[in-house]
Amino acid sequence: MDLLRVACAVACAAALGGAALGLATPAEAQLLSPGPLSRDHAEVDGDTSCGRCHQSGRRVSASLCGSCHADVTRTVRAGSGLHGGQYRNRDCGECHVEHRGRSTTLVRWPSGSRERLDHGLAGWVLRGAHASQGCDDCHDRRNSRGHRTFLGLATRCSSCHEDPHNGRFGADCRSCHSESRWSAVDIGEFDHGRTRYPLRGAHQRVSCQGCHGEPARYRGLAFAQCSDCHRDPHAGSYGGNCSGCHTEASWSELGAVRENHPGLRLVGGHRSTACTQCHDRGVDRSPSRGSACVSCHRRVHEADLGDRCGTCHGAIRWLGLPRRIGLRAHERTPFPLVGEHLEADCDGCHDPGRPRDERFRQLTFDACSSCHQDPHPGGLTAQAGGDCASCHSERGFAPTTFGFAAHTAEATGFALDGLHTAVACAGCHSDARPRLDWQVAETTCASCHDNPHGDQFATEMAQGGCAQCHRTSGWDRPNIDHSTWPLDGAHELVACNGCHSPSEEDRRTGQGASYRGVARECAGCHADEHAGQFTLQAPRRECTDCHSTTAFTIAAFDHADIADYPLVGRHAEAECAGCHPTATLRGGDEVVRYRLGYRECRDCHADPHADPHAGPRAGPSDGGPR
Repeated sequence: MDLLRVACAVACAAALGGAALGLATPAEAQLLSPGPLSRDHAEVDGDTSCGRCHQSGRRVSASLCGSCHADVTRTVRAGSGLHGGQYRNRDCGECHVEHRGRSTTLVRWPSGSRERLDHGLAGWVLRGAHASQGCDDCHDRRNSRGHRTFLGLATRCSSCHEDPHNGRFGADCRSCHSESRWSAVDIGEFDHGRTRYPLRGAHQRVSCQGCHGEPARYRGLAFAQCSDCHRDPHAGSYGGNCSGCHTEASWSELGAVRENHPGLRLVGGHRSTACTQCHDRGVDRSPSRGSACVSCHRRVHEADLGDRCGTCHGAIRWLGLPRRIGLRAHERTPFPLVGEHLEADCDGCHDPGRPRDERFRQLTFDACSSCHQDPHPGGLTAQAGGDCASCHSERGFAPTTFGFAAHTAEATGFALDGLHTAVACAGCHSDARPRLDWQVAETTCASCHDNPHGDQFATEMAQGGCAQCHRTSGWDRPNIDHSTWPLDGAHELVACNGCHSPSEEDRRTGQGASYRGVARECAGCHADEHAGQFTLQAPRRECTDCHSTTAFTIAAFDHADIADYPLVGRHAEAECAGCHPTATLRGGDEVVRYRLGYRECRDCHADPHADPHAGPRAGPSDGGPR
């Protein structure tokens, strides 16, 4: 029906014109609006702005309201306040009615007016003095659009009231104050320890009115000195510091005199001493014997520890002193603590089970065995008379200070040298762990090392063992007399296994290289590079006739002496290969031919004087190989 009426109105406006409808100008015409908006929404009044609040086919859209009133939307989402609690998920139009004219209010209050609103629906019940406050006394803020808002207020007291205590008593004002009257203070559970004057001792039993008066006054009270509240019965003769003698526990208890005694705190053993036992000239005058400890107590220490007994025996705790004191004083005794002794427990040496006179003054410490048990059961008594310091230090029992330099034949019967100096102690002393057995019965090489030679050197082993051939500086550095076959020249650089290589029998039995029965001739190790020219033909030649052990290459070959063929004239300039060619053997190997089988000129040179028509040249001469 509303749309029908609107349609009729539009039709009439078209037929009669704007004047017939009584509209002054097109800008003022509201053909679709049921009435003017309130003054809060006046800026969006007009037919062209309907979509700001309405959606097609609906009255008012809450989502469109929230696009402008974002502050209200936040409270709804948070579930706080009036909108987020009582009116959550309800239509905005139930309370906010529009199109009733500029003079009407936009809010239809649930109780008829804002003054009669049940404030508990907003999440905070008004009680006491708060109930008599006007709405505008608290809700005096404006939103981002410049309109008055009831949102954004906190419920903390400090959000509205200034804290006169500057936070000393926390943020919960209700722990002392009520909403009825600020001056009505409930101090039944008040914690005086949070003030600048905590209550201790007898002050805890004083009534509040005893200090704060009646009516009570809580600010501006003087309490810096005892005399601010208490009368001085001594009329100032002892000064104004009452706490020098008295305590808050009891005025008659003079425990503070002992605690604050000038020059000496009266605690421990002195606590039970009567004042007159020291103050022989009156309690207000110093003792005639002086104030030093030795004025009353005799010296008991043989070490020079000085006269200031209080530096160690504070509070007259004569025995069982703190560890730090014992460590500080121990360096002045005949036994200064160093190394691991610094970490030892005092009772470990000063046994509490011993009589007092023996516990400190009659200890013996001339030898390590005075305190420590011998872990070697007397096995090293021959070493430096059994003194532990010959192997160990106070820095720690391990590692031992007994190094290879001290492992001499005189000290141990077995000197460490060569590679033995790099062997860990447990490498040889490997029995009876965790305490190693330092008594080694066998010291021969074979007692520790395997014999890789089998029985090849039984004679040498009987005469002196492995040391007959080997050095401790290295197994591969032999100590062998090779005079039966002297090593010279290039032979000096050849590794032992170059000649003494394992035989098949050695490999089969797992033994090392063969050192017996090794060939002594050159041919026993070196291949014949000349293919038997000097061994299969007479006269036989040995390798040493031409070669030396320095180098296989011949530096200077004496052709006249060795080959019995002097090289003179043009022959001395000829290349060796010019006469000694390389020949290919039947098996394909190549070898230089040194034994030629001829020695005459005609054997190599043609006769330029011969008759060209003569017969063939005679064969080689019968000189034979040399």
